[in-house]
Amino acid sequence: MDKNLDLSQYAPIISDKTMGQEIYERIKELDPMTNKVVVDLSSIKAMTTFCAKQIFGRLYVELSSTVFYNNVILKNVAEDVKFSINYGVKSAVDDAGK
Repeated sequence: MDKNLDLSQYAPIISDKTMGQEIYERIKELDPMTNKVVVDLSSIKAMTTFCAKQIFGRLYVELSSTVFYNNVILKNVAEDVKFSINYGVKSAVDDAGK
């Protein structure tokens, strides 16, 4: 079953640790291990790589790459935000391997 999460209340920039933690917890509450979680980022214009790592990098490491890519669906992502998310995931994976 698809669960939807609209991040418009965090628009236009996701940039601090508190905000990142709140978004991470909201995604986890929707149980991405067993549900498809559709995250709508249409109102987000920028995201720090720190927050991207804190949210999506952490989810990627916890869920595994297969579950993450199958169950965490990012919708309406700006190119700059996509870059930050990809960088955050890579950074989390690098840290997990240490």
